[in-house]
Amino acid sequence: MSSCRDKTSVDGRALIQALATAIGQFSQHVEQINEMNVFPVPDGDTGINMYHTLQRAYSEISDLDDADVAEVSRRFAYGALMGARGNSGTILSQLLKGFAEQLQTAETLNTPAFALACKCAVQFAYAAVTSPVEGTILTVAREATETLELHVDDSVPLSEALNILVHAARVSLHRTPELLPVLKESGVVDSGALGLVSFLQGLASDDGKFDSPEKADSPVAAGPGASMDSSGDASYGYDVQFLMLGKDLNIAQIRQALEQVGWSLLVVGDDSTVKVHIHVDNPALPIDYAVQSGATLDDIVIENMELQFQRRPRQVPSSATLPIQLIPNAYGVIAVAPGDGLRAVFEDLGCEAVIAGGQGRNPSVEDFLISIESVNASNVFILPNNRNIIMTARQAAATTDETRVDVLPTTSVVEGISALIALRSFEDSGEDSGGDLDSAICEMRAAAQQVCSIEITRATRESRFGGLAIRSGDYLATGDGQILAAGATIEASVLDSLAKVLKAEHELATLYYGDGIQEREAAKLIERLSFFYSELEFDLVFGGQDLYPYLIGLE
Repeated sequence: MSSCRDKTSVDGRALIQALATAIGQFSQHVEQINEMNVFPVPDGDTGINMYHTLQRAYSEISDLDDADVAEVSRRFAYGALMGARGNSGTILSQLLKGFAEQLQTAETLNTPAFALACKCAVQFAYAAVTSPVEGTILTVAREATETLELHVDDSVPLSEALNILVHAARVSLHRTPELLPVLKESGVVDSGALGLVSFLQGLASDDGKFDSPEKADSPVAAGPGASMDSSGDASYGYDVQFLMLGKDLNIAQIRQALEQVGWSLLVVGDDSTVKVHIHVDNPALPIDYAVQSGATLDDIVIENMELQFQRRPRQVPSSATLPIQLIPNAYGVIAVAPGDGLRAVFEDLGCEAVIAGGQGRNPSVEDFLISIESVNASNVFILPNNRNIIMTARQAAATTDETRVDVLPTTSVVEGISALIALRSFEDSGEDSGGDLDSAICEMRAAAQQVCSIEITRATRESRFGGLAIRSGDYLATGDGQILAAGATIEASVLDSLAKVLKAEHELATLYYGDGIQEREAAKLIERLSFFYSELEFDLVFGGQDLYPYLIGLE
């Protein structure tokens, strides 16, 4: 914290300045952090995820003029939670949550309090991860904090304590390849750990003034429902979002009042800051309510969803598929999918909300919360369909109180589609007698585990992985967290990967072709694959995903 040089403590205003400086400097290292991706693929997004998380955190404190350290820390941590994206962003949000938890009554921040807050931060982050892996951001946070505890006391200035933390974090960062062999083989350090070090270095910066980061993009609800306008025609209405600032705000009362004026309602926060998201026919109604309540409004966003629907007809289902249901379903499904074609696949299978996202575009906790609110069901299944989204989805599920949310740990869209088909088969079998959720979950898990997923993309750099020598520009076939094959052509990469994973029980191979691939080109690939694997039935589906020319499911 550049403004705390030789000081024994800092106030809330200085902390805001330090955080903003850190985010401003972090933004300069986003691409470098992205490039630390273990796989040499074009969708490395650790830096992007952490930056979006920090941007959203800053949006909660950017309007504070006079607040103590406790308030700054609490609001910053809340914003980070709402904006958390990917594993790295979610773990970072938990670090910040633990840090704020220790400072609940702090007016200023001194060295002993800083050390205790760092220790609490590490405890929260480790608790949030089901199976912590050493050699990651967790290790760097823990080892840096342990060093801090050993070398500081009440006499050490806060700036020196921070420098000790940063130095220890850098030392730990360089050790990550020794703890995680996959990093060593790929010749990189852990990307999430590098992001944490970059953020801490920004906090300790002495560069002085800077341009404050822009506020994070407003979340966009996925799968909006339709209402009826005065003529009786379906209307998508307006998407309205704003912050309510004040004292003794009653979330339950606010939610109850706004439920009368719109749908897809999200009301989260505390007694001083409430985030509202709602879909309405008349955007003046929720805003007028908030003003009349005496709250101060900020960060107001109004979007015309009817115009969005007309401009992007393939992004949302037609009004004919969106009947108003007054009685909640037993359960609803939320899925994450990249591309128009894959969105349509999930919608055709009865998915109530599809969040646009995937590799390189991870949705935030707030995105999931908005979708959970929009689904007309008392129980919700989430299909993250990506390894880097599962933790974020689970964090969103843990944040909800009134709805049971189960996260199925699907790691690819192929697994998600298989799980959803299993759910529909379960329903059609008549075994679902009013909500046997656990049985449905078992069926979905089993289906997801049985399908084999292969993803084809391009290598962005030379690398070695699992004994494979990879050249920049090679077509990579990945699956189950591994690189299965690398070849100069798509056909070679697919054939090599099929040779490794194909089993006797596999009967069907479904190819989802992406944006930029012509149907005739995909059909020609299937013709060639059929020559080598005549025992397989091949199916071709438009996916529309970017970065990945083909996604392949084997059943």
